[in-house]
Amino acid sequence: MHDSVHAGKPAMGRCGSAGPRYNARMLSLVFGTIAFFVASYLIRRYLNEIGVPRTLVRGLVVFVLALAAAYGVAFLVDRVAG
Repeated sequence: MHDSVHAGKPAMGRCGSAGPRYNARMLSLVFGTIAFFVASYLIRRYLNEIGVPRTLVRGLVVFVLALAAAYGVAFLVDRVAG
């Protein structure tokens, strides 16, 4: 079959294991997702402690900071594993 048909599938080596680049991407996705939820919880808790009222802007701040933390963790995991 043509290569473009199999573009979404990981490269399978011997014994059916995926390639190291695919494993690094999956690892960064998993750690990035975990980092997002942990960071959002910690940021929300901090904002509660200092008395910031719950508004749309506060929600956006939590989202943006947690997203930045997730990107940072995913970048570091990709550098280490890849």
